[in-house]
Parts: sequence; C-alpha cells; structure tokens
Amino acid sequence: MARPAIVKGTYVDILIGNGAIPEVFTAVCGLTTRSFTHQVNTADQFVRDCADPEDVPHRRLTVTGEQWDLAGEGLYNRAQAATIRGAVGVTRSYRFVVSEPAGDAVEDGFYEGPAMLTNLQLGGSDGEFGSVSLQIVSDGAWSWEAAA
Repeated sequence: MARPAIVKGTYVDILIGNGAIPEVFTAVCGLTTRSFTHQVNTADQFVRDCADPEDVPHRRLTVTGEQWDLAGEGLYNRAQAATIRGAVGVTRSYRFVVSEPAGDAVEDGFYEGPAMLTNLQLGGSDGEFGSVSLQIVSDGAWSWEAAA
C-alpha cells in the first residue's frame, strides 16, 4: 500500500489582505484550528418517468449557488486585535493557504477570494489564555492558485 501524501495542520493558514495595491496578506496568528469549506448549493426537483408515471420520481439537482467559508479558533493574539476588529462586517480579500515542508511538496497553494468576517467571538477561562473564534463567509467567487 502506498503511503498517503498528508500534511500537518500547522501548514494550513488563514490570511487576511490589507487592501493595498499590491495586496499584502498576513496570517491570523494564534489559530490552532483552521477550516475551509467549499459548498455547492442546490435545489431539488423530482422528475417522473414519462413511460411509467406511477413509478417513484427521482431527484434531480439544480445548482443554485456556490460558497466558500473559512473558520478558525485558537488563542487570542492581541497584536492583531485592531486588524481583526476592523475586518468585521467588511469585505476583504482572504486566503486559505495549504503549504508543505520544504522538499516534501506534492501540492501546495491557496484558495483566495473576497469574504467577510461575520462572526468574531472572544473568550477566556480562569487560568487559561484568551480565545478567539472567527467565521468568514465568501462574498464573491474564489479560486485555487498553485504555489509558484
């Protein structure tokens, strides 16, 4: 059996753009979990067999939309507090980067597109570091860019 080409979670990052030209992207530091979701939204339509109209109809799908969502949770990095607060409710460019250790490249690159930070949660428990949770939703089309 061939070993799968896997990557550690430490090589996955969420980056936020600064809006400048050329745009500079900075990793949201302190996140310990990061996720990317690419979802196709559909509508169901059940189609009957014309030759046998009493047969159970089969579902057919119509694609109605497409979305990309990011989420991250981890430690609250106060050094980026102003950047994160300033991104809430504002469409910015984001990247979800998948990289690999040097010399172990199979496929690395990033998803990029416009998105909005729609949910920011800060918290903490006695005796522990402060926490942050981010929900970022697409606001337009995203694309995959292979690393150069």
